[in-house]
This record gives sequence, C-alpha cells and structure tokens, in this order.
Amino acid sequence: MTKSTQTNTDWSWAVRHVAVIVVALVLAAAIGSMELFIKTTIFGGKLSASHLVRFMGYGAALAALWMLGRRSAIALQQLGGRWSFLQHLVLPVVSLVVVSIAYTVVLLILNPLMNAASHNIYNWVFIVAILACSGWVLMAVLGQSASLTSVLTSAAGRFGGSSRKRKS
Repeated sequence: MTKSTQTNTDWSWAVRHVAVIVVALVLAAAIGSMELFIKTTIFGGKLSASHLVRFMGYGAALAALWMLGRRSAIALQQLGGRWSFLQHLVLPVVSLVVVSIAYTVVLLILNPLMNAASHNIYNWVFIVAILACSGWVLMAVLGQSASLTSVLTSAAGRFGGSSRKRKS
C-alpha cells in the first residue's frame, strides 16, 4: 500500500487529534482548579496561575481542533468521491467554532487586565472575526470558497512545517 493510499484509508491521525484535545481540556480543568494555582497571582492579584493554565490548555485544544479541521479538509480532498463536497465546508465551519470559543479563552488572561474601552475594542475584534468566518461558511455552502480553503490549508502547512504534497 502506497503512502498516498494509506493516508486516504487510515484516519488514525484524527483519533490522535481528538486525544490531544481531550487531554488538554482535562488537564487544563484539573490543574486550573487546584487551590495552589487559584491562589497564586500576578499583576497585583488580578491574574491567577489558574487563568494562565486554563488559557494554555484550552488554547492548545482549540489549536488542535483547527489542525484537525485542516487535516480533515486535506484528507477529504485526497479521498474524493461522494464526500469530496465536504472538503471546502469543514475548515470554514471549524474556524467559525474555534474563533467563537477563542473569544472566551483569550478573555481568561485579558479580562483581568482590561478596562472598559479596551474590552469594547476586544469585543469588536472578535465580532469582525466571527462575521468573517460566517461569511466564509456562507461562501462554502454556496460553493465559492475552494480557493480560500486551499490557500489557508497550504499556508497553514507551510507555517506549521508539516505541508504534505498533494496530487493535482
């Protein structure tokens, strides 16, 4: 079995991504709820070690979720057939979910440090990002996002150093 064929039929990487997500979430919640981390603070008591641990764990889970979506889009493209229509829908939907959840995750460390004006700017940044992702999902549903999806999957591969050669 060639490596390309094996990639098409072996989805064990998806299980590994899900395992990373689950472990990151469980560790972040467990360690973040420990009294030591809750009581240890910086910035004049505004930010606790618990906030930092939960931010890192939940952030890692979100990054793994987005990488799972990216890898799924690539695998669906390689797989072809009746499921190929999903290849351009997976990444926009996952990106919308990740950006929406990231609002709360980033707020874990920024909220104690922000005033009302900076919090309003923060809200608007995420409103624009969520609307942009929603537009991308709409384009995907209408079948107009193939080029945007391919640009983001290849750019993320170069950034992450794990780009795989795909058949044209």
